[in-house]
Amino acid sequence: MTSEPLLVYNRIDRNKRLTRVMLLAFAVAMLPSVTAASVFVVPFVAFFGGAIAYAIYGPALQGRIEALEPPAMSGLPGLLDLPRPLLGILSAILGIALAVAVTALFVATAVLIARYGARLLLRLARARAVSREDEPELWRVVEALCIGAGLRVPMIHVIESEAANAFATGSNPEQASLAVTRGLMQLLDRRELEGVVAHELSHIGNHDIRLTTALSAIVGTLSFPFRVSTMPIRAAFRVNGAIGAVALSMGFAVLVWCVLITWEGLQALTDEKVVDSIPTFIQLWGIHALVAPLYAVVVAPIAALLIRQALSRQREFLADADAALLTRDPAGLAAALIKIGRFRGERLSVGEGSVHLYFVDPEGEDSLLHRLFPSHPPLEQRIQLLARMAQGIA
Repeated sequence: MTSEPLLVYNRIDRNKRLTRVMLLAFAVAMLPSVTAASVFVVPFVAFFGGAIAYAIYGPALQGRIEALEPPAMSGLPGLLDLPRPLLGILSAILGIALAVAVTALFVATAVLIARYGARLLLRLARARAVSREDEPELWRVVEALCIGAGLRVPMIHVIESEAANAFATGSNPEQASLAVTRGLMQLLDRRELEGVVAHELSHIGNHDIRLTTALSAIVGTLSFPFRVSTMPIRAAFRVNGAIGAVALSMGFAVLVWCVLITWEGLQALTDEKVVDSIPTFIQLWGIHALVAPLYAVVVAPIAALLIRQALSRQREFLADADAALLTRDPAGLAAALIKIGRFRGERLSVGEGSVHLYFVDPEGEDSLLHRLFPSHPPLEQRIQLLARMAQGIA
């Protein structure tokens, strides 16, 4: 008679597919921002490209440019009315600029995900690696559960905070890290701590950590323009609440002004008189140039939050179920959720890009943003699921 493994990692292939789908959604969400960024690359491509071409071809290139005759037509030319060699040059410049912008974005994101993702997240959380001698009780809990789950023991870190939370990160189970706050170890007994650790080990075993680490980089990238534009407001709130309120009002006024200017610009570009006097390709490019900045600051961060919300709910429910299967004690994990839900002490200071990594939402119900775009399912629903698994919890 063969014994079945305690954890069946049946979400690995699904998580790999989800990662590809998420990267595709990220590319679609970033496209307007990338094409807008390519506008700033065009002058550099034109300058350096022209210099290189002139250095190679010299007078022959100058002769061909001088031989180009202007189109014989009245009014402004349309795109197709331009000489074909000039069209080729413009197309090459725009194509190279767009390729440079796309490549730069994806290389930066890939480096952030593959090389610096887990390390950066641990550094931002101020997590400190601990040995067996430093935290013997925590090590015993993790080692015992790893044996049952058939996993290699991850690097164990402790966050010196009174907040009760934990998270796992890494690119794969062999290079995974588990971080636990001091407050969690003090709040929970061993049985409850085992439930939380088993939940995080489920994320490791099912390669959730690769998906969520990539998601952290994507949320950070999409929300970067918003963070930069709101930096003065956040700095003002740190100095004084009244100053922050004034800065917020000014920021809102600037946003309304930008929306009005964009609307007036769009109306001007679509006016019948303007349509007849400006080539179509310039109109389309002007509309794009007006809309893209507002998209990057307002719409792209919302798209990032929607991507995160779509991936978080079922992932947390399944990790709770796997943890109950591993510990054979759903009531222990439910008790941990109840204690953490009732905790009203210190909160972790966590960036928006890494909120979804944690066992519970570090912001809790105090954040209006997380009530609108939750990074975790409600604690009550998670406890109800575990109660059904335990056939009733007192």
